[in-house]
Amino acid sequence: MIHTSDKKIQSKEEGREYIFLAGSMNTTVDNNWRQDVVNQLDSVYHFYDPTNNNHDKLNDSQMKEHIKWELDALKMADKIILNFLPNAQSPISLVELGLYMSTSKLIVICPKEFHQSRYVHVLCKQYCTPYFHNMNDALSTISTN
Repeated sequence: MIHTSDKKIQSKEEGREYIFLAGSMNTTVDNNWRQDVVNQLDSVYHFYDPTNNNHDKLNDSQMKEHIKWELDALKMADKIILNFLPNAQSPISLVELGLYMSTSKLIVICPKEFHQSRYVHVLCKQYCTPYFHNMNDALSTISTN
């Protein structure tokens, strides 16, 4: 099941793990990495997907609610997949990295082409956070746990 910010967060279903799909947005391309994750892991997990196609059109009040939803969903999630895309700036994702670096929830995907990949790699190594250069390696690790 996919939970999005257009609905209030419900209590977690017992016996299910929840994954927050954090990271770079790629709404203008055909390949949506979030949907790929859901397709590969769907039968096992519930997902918090922060994608909001109207993000740039949200007024101040709507944006505040969206941000609060994201913060609550991040807190409730059992795992956070944080995916940095090669050509993205991803300032919010870098904030999320900092917020959850010292937890055991975080799984980071960061290709060498990402403009801050060296910084991300050093942080992950310092905090023993799982770090991958591509999504397939990360998902195979999640699938075996």
